[in-house]
Amino acid sequence: MRLVNLAKILTLTRPLGIFDLETTGFDPVKDRIIQIGITAHDPDKEPVRWKTLINPGVPILNSDAHHITDEMVKDAPTFQAIASALVPRMLNIDLGGHNVRFDVDFFRAQCERVNVPWRWKGHMIDTVIIQRVMRPNSLSNLYEDYEKEPLVDAHDAGVDVQATEIVFEGQLRRWPDMPRSVAELSALCFPKNPNAIDADGKLVWNDNGEACIAFGKWAKNGPVSLKTLDRGYMRWVIGAEFPKEVKDILQAALMGVYPVKPPSSAGEPTA
Repeated sequence: MRLVNLAKILTLTRPLGIFDLETTGFDPVKDRIIQIGITAHDPDKEPVRWKTLINPGVPILNSDAHHITDEMVKDAPTFQAIASALVPRMLNIDLGGHNVRFDVDFFRAQCERVNVPWRWKGHMIDTVIIQRVMRPNSLSNLYEDYEKEPLVDAHDAGVDVQATEIVFEGQLRRWPDMPRSVAELSALCFPKNPNAIDADGKLVWNDNGEACIAFGKWAKNGPVSLKTLDRGYMRWVIGAEFPKEVKDILQAALMGVYPVKPPSSAGEPTA
């Protein structure tokens, strides 16, 4: 893969670290880092690349995305073993990445877990957001990407329908491993939390089958059972702009009536 020196095309006043983590999952509270990669682009030096595997101290249950296994990390250092040396070196650099806020927030949570202060206050650059800002996924842009010519008469409903069909066909051809059934494509576009109670997943079932709230300040460290949720917060949600389904469930919970988790039904279609 081609190596890039960003200092040659950016105005850097201090190092910029392009940063990425591989993790056991997406929840910084319960999941762990299993690999760190960072390249420091310095205004006056060649880039310095560094990466390491991390022993998370817990089994790696799903290796499909990153292909990192328990065997690969068994002799790697723990995050606690490297954090006290690594974190101070990262405090005085700016950070960039692809969906970088996830990586920074996850890294911060891991620092808190091992009691290493994370007082980083630099700038962040995100290639996901740059792409969205500079080349929005408008139908016209997507059509031009696939057809290699501008879309004429965009925003005419008939033209837009035809353009959408061409873009969709192009996506199916470009990614042959993409699902081919409508149900599977729907699940790809709009993945549903299997533990969701409401359509938006604001309320979820926990491992004990209890209804929990999964958003807001009370759930910042994970879902909280409606049985223990602050009643004042419930009343605030009921009076705010939230879906009626959520409000009705919370209204009933205030009266001591809680949802009962239905038995799971294999193969049941999802909306």
